[in-house]
Amino acid sequence: MTNFVQNIDAVAELCDELIAAGFTPFLATRTDTLTALQEALDDRVGLLIVPRDDNAIGIAAGMSLAGGCPAVLLSDAGVTGCSDAIASLVTPRRTPLLLVLSLGDEPVVDGGPTRRRLTETLMAELGIQSVAIEATARLSARVKLVRDIVRDDLRPAALLVPPDTDAWGT
Repeated sequence: MTNFVQNIDAVAELCDELIAAGFTPFLATRTDTLTALQEALDDRVGLLIVPRDDNAIGIAAGMSLAGGCPAVLLSDAGVTGCSDAIASLVTPRRTPLLLVLSLGDEPVVDGGPTRRRLTETLMAELGIQSVAIEATARLSARVKLVRDIVRDDLRPAALLVPPDTDAWGT
């Protein structure tokens, strides 16, 4: 199977798993890192595009408090830009919502931590449990885990998505 087909299959599977887990609505800003997932979600259930990442967090927090189960799609750069919104709207109230974070795996500096490690540390500091999509774990199991955190435990969660969808478990 070609890489192109594998990538489309991985994105479609993640999209289907998120919808089946009951996440809705989906919010995002325009970003190059999650374009395929954004398009798949928009085609299936719709996607609210907002101008800024902190706006997406604010809207999602309000939707969650109103009984929804929102998911916000962010790049790893986007999450650092909206950490104040997360710290003020999500963390203090443990607002149940999902952050879908696209990650880069390259080291920040030679021998330094990866973006994934930095993002996991930031999420932990903000009181948000991270769950990474990895080749060794089934994608459905990872989505079920974040679903349980958000829907059953009523806490925020972050699903860490690698940039190379060939690495996603199926």
